[in-house]
Amino acid sequence: MSFIQKLKKSIAQNNSLLCLGLDPDLKKLPAGLSKSVDSILEFNRKIIEATNELVCAYKLNSAFYEALGTRGFEILKATIESIPKDIPIILDSKRGDINSSNEMYAKSAFIELGADAITVNPYLGVEPLKPFMEFEDKFIFVLVLSSNPGAFDFQYVKCEDKFLFQVVAEKFINLDNVGFVVGATRGEDIKLVREISNEKLFLIPGIGAQKGDLEVALKYGINKDKIALINVGRAIIYASSSLDFAQKAREKASEFKEKINKILAEL
Repeated sequence: MSFIQKLKKSIAQNNSLLCLGLDPDLKKLPAGLSKSVDSILEFNRKIIEATNELVCAYKLNSAFYEALGTRGFEILKATIESIPKDIPIILDSKRGDINSSNEMYAKSAFIELGADAITVNPYLGVEPLKPFMEFEDKFIFVLVLSSNPGAFDFQYVKCEDKFLFQVVAEKFINLDNVGFVVGATRGEDIKLVREISNEKLFLIPGIGAQKGDLEVALKYGINKDKIALINVGRAIIYASSSLDFAQKAREKASEFKEKINKILAEL
């Protein structure tokens, strides 16, 4: 089953476009959990158990696991294995290097870890990303327009009559199994990407802690099938600092899901 098929099935099953970011920080774990590395896995599993009926996908930022050393990689893999098999998993690692390196990154993400999709950095060009695309049932999300303030350093550089982020998007619009990362904090600039990107699937971070505009993100981010992945992380997984964190995460996830569906119904 391809990533898109799996995603559409998950969206229909849970009636949700919510993608939950599992980016645990040892310093932010709720009171009552030990501050040992292994508590990360306990935390993740309880969040997954509480939210898997409310989301269409999970996104795991590999940096939060790599920083924990060898055990962190094991926890990343164990977390992925804890996610129900019918829910897509996105590895957020923004990989981007020469072909030989990307071949190894792709094997790590798709074979060793078992992720369904990965985020990639296009700075080295289109051709070096081909090793990721050779996994036909997998998917890549190209970083086009990020949600952080530093986006203005390079992504908004003018290339004749276009911004650099528009040029990047144009390079990928005719490639299969490719979607775009487009930050919710970019407001109506999301529209500029949508206008040139046909019906590409957007992964949209920046809702929640970064206070992106959900209504604008959905208005311009969804494709003709009314699909986009709305990623929320910290606002859900840290909804409580006590041992009721899983229940509170479920409540917050349900709240975001309902907000998304209400806006969708009006579009």
